[in-house]
Amino acid sequence: MMGGVFNEIAGQIWLVAAVFIRIAAALSMAPGYGEKSVSVRVRLPIAFFLSLAIAPVVEPYLPERPPDGREMALFLLRETGFGLFLGLCARGIVFLLEMTGTVISQTISLAQMLGTATEPMPVISHILTVTGLALIFTTSLGDQIIYAFVASYYAELPSWSDLVSHFAKTTTALLDFLFRNAVLLGSGFIGLFFVYYLFIGFVNKAMPQFMVSFIGIPFVALFSIYFLLAHGELLLTVWQEKARTILMMAFEGAE
Repeated sequence: MMGGVFNEIAGQIWLVAAVFIRIAAALSMAPGYGEKSVSVRVRLPIAFFLSLAIAPVVEPYLPERPPDGREMALFLLRETGFGLFLGLCARGIVFLLEMTGTVISQTISLAQMLGTATEPMPVISHILTVTGLALIFTTSLGDQIIYAFVASYYAELPSWSDLVSHFAKTTTALLDFLFRNAVLLGSGFIGLFFVYYLFIGFVNKAMPQFMVSFIGIPFVALFSIYFLLAHGELLLTVWQEKARTILMMAFEGAE
């Protein structure tokens, strides 16, 4: 009787450990959980308790007992690799905001590509990224990130021969999606300030004595802040829709 109890406990420990391998790797890259400001001592307990909650749900999709030898090494490699891949796709949500902020900052000449921040980035990128992280954990987007991690157990992974090509193909598609939509999200600033710079160029050509930079630079800075404040809600609403698409990209090559 006691032997059966110990076997059951060992089986449950293995089940949680198997889930923890993938979830811990995914959370290390996920937005919010994987930030440098979040200590590993905080991140690991979150991953453990999340694995504890997920394990009974995904039990039918995991081996009943630990593999032996080479199979165990392959299992660890696959779970860790796929966990990092899921985290990378989730991190793409924040990458999209960072790239959008870079596009806008270059357009309005407030790039500030170097700085003393923990993660140097343009000032607009800082604003959008911090706002985006707040939205992730105040809306259902944070829950959808966790759901994507759980849903990965229901998707059939490609075979070992196709796994690397699947990762490469999806990563390439993700980067293409991020670049295209970063320009799309910043297109309002691009179009508006293209017209403005064209107009100010004609003024400078017509009146060389006119101090264009003295008037133009403060106007650009102040108007860009107003424009971001006025249309930031729309930008972030569209971003949330793009974020849901990004989360599903990890499963495009899986059944």
